[in-house]
Amino acid sequence: MDALLELLGRYDCHLKRNEISMVEFLNINFEQYLKDLRKANVPEKNQLIGKEMCQKVDDVIDEIENNMQEIINVLKMYQLGNIVDASIKFFNILDKMKPYLMFGYTGNFHKDSYFRILKVNKEQEKFERNEMFHIPLNKNHLIGTERYSMPGYPCLYLATQIELCWFECGQPKQFYISKFDIPDEEDNILKLIDFSQKSCDLKHSFFSWFNNEKDKDKVRKYLLKYLYTYPLRAACSVTVEHPEGRFKEEYIIPQLLLQWIRKDKDFYGVKYESCKPSDEVRRIGGYNLVLLTKDFDKEGYDKFLRNNVKISIPHFEKNALVKSKDPMYFLHIEKSLEEFEYI
Repeated sequence: MDALLELLGRYDCHLKRNEISMVEFLNINFEQYLKDLRKANVPEKNQLIGKEMCQKVDDVIDEIENNMQEIINVLKMYQLGNIVDASIKFFNILDKMKPYLMFGYTGNFHKDSYFRILKVNKEQEKFERNEMFHIPLNKNHLIGTERYSMPGYPCLYLATQIELCWFECGQPKQFYISKFDIPDEEDNILKLIDFSQKSCDLKHSFFSWFNNEKDKDKVRKYLLKYLYTYPLRAACSVTVEHPEGRFKEEYIIPQLLLQWIRKDKDFYGVKYESCKPSDEVRRIGGYNLVLLTKDFDKEGYDKFLRNNVKISIPHFEKNALVKSKDPMYFLHIEKSLEEFEYI
């Protein structure tokens, strides 16, 4: 297989920093990626995708290197408390990178299912449909830090598989779950930055596309996006070293990314691969989805999401740790999630 396609498989985005700082970890990762990218970008090593692809990489490789250094600088500035300057610098990076960002749409080609789970601490607790939505702005004291959102800022986090959703929530013994109906009509479809594709799978996909697609340049441009934006995706995809910690430096770049999306007119959120360290999560597949909030009604809910996203009646489950061993368990749950309504 061509060297640039093999590079996709080697640079997966399920990254672990193993107790070294984010700055040091990304420095090592970026330097090795740049070295491997230059080494792979030789026409003789890319017979399928051709010298045209190598030229495209040559045209932007200095930009890729600069982006890497700028992301490192943003982290350094942020950690020294220069948060405003770090944000401005990072927003400038993203403005420049925007034409290369991978993106997808809700309801694009096929309609995915989305789920949200809330852990139940006491069996008598009961969640209503509106409580399965994002936490309203007037209750922002309940909102902690998440990968793509700052403390106090509400976002709607969903997953495409119930099993993935359950793992993301820490495998609770008992919980409520709802299914979400996300807009897929042409007038209100949502555009999302897409970090959801596993790199190892992508190299085989690109191999097939180059063999079957008549417009080879279209595929080359798409491949260039993945090679160009790898540093950003990597910086957003490091697993959390200290899950119980109050501050998670792995969240700095993804949180700044979502702040940039808030001011951008085109994007409404991010599709992303789970960053949980468990091998079981990677086996499940699927992806997470975070939808941001922009304009709130008097009850503290995002107006657009409230008017366009439907939610099923919450379903209660208990003894989940035992039942999860049944291969049909999560399918049984999904069949119980119906009667969609707006909150």
